Amino acid sequence: MTGTGKQITGIIDVHTHPHWVQPFRRMHDMIRLAKSLGIEKLAVMGGNLGFGYRPSAPQVEQINDLTIRLLRRWPDELIGFCRLNPGLPESFLLRQIDRCFATGLFKGIKLAVWPNARSKLLDPVMRKAEELGAVVLHHCWYKTVRKYEGESDPADIADLAARFPRVRIIMAHLTGCGCRGVLDVKPFKNVYIDTSGSPAMAGMVEYGARTLGAERLLFGSDAFGRDFSAQLARVLDAGIPEAQRRMILRDNAVKLLGL
Repeated sequence: MTGTGKQITGIIDVHTHPHWVQPFRRMHDMIRLAKSLGIEKLAVMGGNLGFGYRPSAPQVEQINDLTIRLLRRWPDELIGFCRLNPGLPESFLLRQIDRCFATGLFKGIKLAVWPNARSKLLDPVMRKAEELGAVVLHHCWYKTVRKYEGESDPADIADLAARFPRVRIIMAHLTGCGCRGVLDVKPFKNVYIDTSGSPAMAGMVEYGARTLGAERLLFGSDAFGRDFSAQLARVLDAGIPEAQRRMILRDNAVKLLGL
């Protein structure tokens, strides 16, 4: 429910991950919970399955195999993102993208912590994304401690966006990027931000909508690692017009992902 008391249905969550322990049972439960909160579709991107942030080629295949199986089980509820490690050989990366998108169930590519977004290792993936018209969702976070090797911050995403202006990029974790991160990517119209991140922080959705325009924000929960209701609350209770709220929760994702 929103602050106006109106129910928003058909919400699209652009950032979720399957659990690697009993993935089908847990996905069933996650979908059921999402629907109870008005979330109609989940963009699902393979997590690390315990492999860490630099999975090998066989591990990347295993991650995407699970995503494909889940998508085929719930084609109306799930939207696929192909998980890649750009540090792997270009020929493997391109085959993996082709394999995922040949199913007709994928809309995007997920890049995580390593390598950094400034790395030229990303270039073959980005060129392929441009060719396919695919969206790239990239992990991002400003940190002062416990930064992972290669982890990108918003200035790194800005560099990537400048190099590939025709590729639409979702920079993950609005509250992990903060006000500084919003300003970093403001000049790059091909960059969107999902609303996931740390526990809900008052004022960040309003700042993002005011600074970028609500059309560049997308609802993302980062479930199963985060709670749907807490992540929804940051948008539902934000001090923004109802039309902007609906844009963030649904309309922007429909347009961006071609749903």
